[in-house]
Amino acid sequence: MKTILFPTDFSQCASNAMTHALELASRQGAELIVLHVVFPNEGVDNNVYNAFWTDDYLVQREKGLKDWIRRKQRKPEYKKVKITPMTQIGFPVASISETAENHKVDLIIMGTTGATGMRDVLLGSVAAGVMGKSPTPVLVIPKKSTYTPMRNVVMATDMNMRISDASKEMLHKWLKLNKSQLHMVHILDKPGEHTDKNREKILIEKLGVTPKDFHYLHDRDVPQAISVFMESLDAQALVSVARDHSLLHRLFFDSVTRKLAHRVRTPMLVLHEHA
Repeated sequence: MKTILFPTDFSQCASNAMTHALELASRQGAELIVLHVVFPNEGVDNNVYNAFWTDDYLVQREKGLKDWIRRKQRKPEYKKVKITPMTQIGFPVASISETAENHKVDLIIMGTTGATGMRDVLLGSVAAGVMGKSPTPVLVIPKKSTYTPMRNVVMATDMNMRISDASKEMLHKWLKLNKSQLHMVHILDKPGEHTDKNREKILIEKLGVTPKDFHYLHDRDVPQAISVFMESLDAQALVSVARDHSLLHRLFFDSVTRKLAHRVRTPMLVLHEHA
C-alpha cells in the first residue's frame, strides 16, 4: 500500500477518521493525501463583487487545511507520515474519485457523516457516492468508531461476488496488517433457500484467503442480520463488495450500504468487482 486518500470537511467525524488514516499510513509507510473540496459557491454571496474574493477564500481554506493536519499529526509516530495537502474547488464525489484515479490511490478512507451546514450534511451521501463511483477500495469510518486492533473481521457475501485483483490484494494486505481472523457470513433471505458448500468452496478459492469460519443466517433484513452477527462476534470491522453490473443492483447496494453505515459502529471496508 503506497498511497492513501483522505477527504476531510474538518468535522468531528473527519477528525475521528483521520486517526484511522494516520495509524494505517504510519504502519504501512504509505503517503497520505488529505483532500479538502470547496463547493463552487462556498464563501460567495452570489454576486459579482464577492466572486472576486473566491481566490482569497481558497487560500484561507488551504491554510486551514495545513493547520488542521498539523494538529492531527502531533504524535511522534504520525510525524513520520508523508502528508500531501490538497484543496480543490468542485463537487465532493467527482473530486474524490478523480483524485483517487489521477494519483493511483490504493485506498480511500473517509467518515460517514459531517457536522452542520449544507456541505457537511452531504458528507454521508458523499461516502455512498464515492463507494458507487470509484473503483478504489473505500474504508468507511463511523463517527463514533475508535481505533482498535481488528482481531475479528466479518465479510458479508451473496456468494456471487467477482472481486477485482486490486480489491483482492487490498483485502489480503489489510487482513495481514491487522493480523485479523476473517469470518464470512451469507444471509439466506429467501424462503426455502439452503446452504451451498460447493459455492462456498469456490468463493473461498476466488478470494485466496482462508476464513476462520463460514456462517449462514436466515433473515430478510440483511443489514440488521449482519449488524447483530457482528455484535455477537465482537467484530472490529466489516468487509463488503460493491456490485456494479446493473443499475438496479447499484441502487440496492447503495441502499444496503447506507443502512449498514448507520447500523454498524465499526469501520467498513468496501471492495469492488471491477478495477
